[in-house]
Amino acid sequence: MIKQLESSDFARLFGTTSYDFTEYTREFIAKTNFKYRTLDKRERDAVILDILKRIDSDNMERAGEIRKKSWEKGWSENLERFIKSGYDISELVPKYVRPNQVLRLYRDYVMPFDENMEFNFFTVLRLWLFQKYLKNVDAIYEFGCGTGYNLALMDNLFHGKKLYGMDWSESAMQILDLLRKIHGMNIQGHLFDMYHPDPDLKFDENCAVITIGALEQLGSNHQAFINYLIGKNPAFCIHLEPIYEFYDENYLVDYLAARFHKMRNYLSNFLPSLQALEQEDKINIIETNRMYFGSMFHDGWSLTVWKLGGKI
Repeated sequence: MIKQLESSDFARLFGTTSYDFTEYTREFIAKTNFKYRTLDKRERDAVILDILKRIDSDNMERAGEIRKKSWEKGWSENLERFIKSGYDISELVPKYVRPNQVLRLYRDYVMPFDENMEFNFFTVLRLWLFQKYLKNVDAIYEFGCGTGYNLALMDNLFHGKKLYGMDWSESAMQILDLLRKIHGMNIQGHLFDMYHPDPDLKFDENCAVITIGALEQLGSNHQAFINYLIGKNPAFCIHLEPIYEFYDENYLVDYLAARFHKMRNYLSNFLPSLQALEQEDKINIIETNRMYFGSMFHDGWSLTVWKLGGKI
């Protein structure tokens, strides 16, 4: 069966209404091919078997501090392509965003008609999220910014706003430096290790913190970073991360995602930790929402927004 994601579908997935989208976002949705088809039984069985084999093979790297060299290598490859292309922003898309792949949607597997549907979906999500939460702050800090492709979009939307990119990769810092020098973006980079937060880093007034697929690398070692953010008192913190607790293992597709999540040692007990802090009136969770969309393996961009202070 062939279907297409419309503005109303994105609104449902984001937990909002299409009236919450700017005209630019609605136009992007309308002009982009978001058609997809559901898999037949044989195709679906093949996808499930492939996922199980990969999980059972245990050949995938586990997240953690041991992967620092792998991330440095990956961002250095983006840096090299960025320079060779004449500083084309599209070369900053990480290689793990692979085109022409089976995707997860509404607890099922689908095949997109456009090979870049995953990244285009991610673009709609970021356009909505950034314009909803970031337009009224004076500065934005992205931790685990990688190649800076999220910061580049922020600069396009809010040119002149102070942007800060934190990452533990030297290559990532070189990319941010080039974005500032070549493209004139108001971005400053800082070497930063989320496992060992830098207490001397100063935050601007009226700032927001954002992480996108970065906390997932911390596994269960996220408490020090949460405490660090609480001590810095940003206006609010936004996280687009895979949330293990959102999966219902009574559903096969969720069961497989949960197994994959644990096998990769991705973020665990993060949302319960925030909920415990809220019960202690230390923070206020503004929004949580599972995005029923992702790669073949898991839903990587579920939303959590919180700020300092007790419940409203």
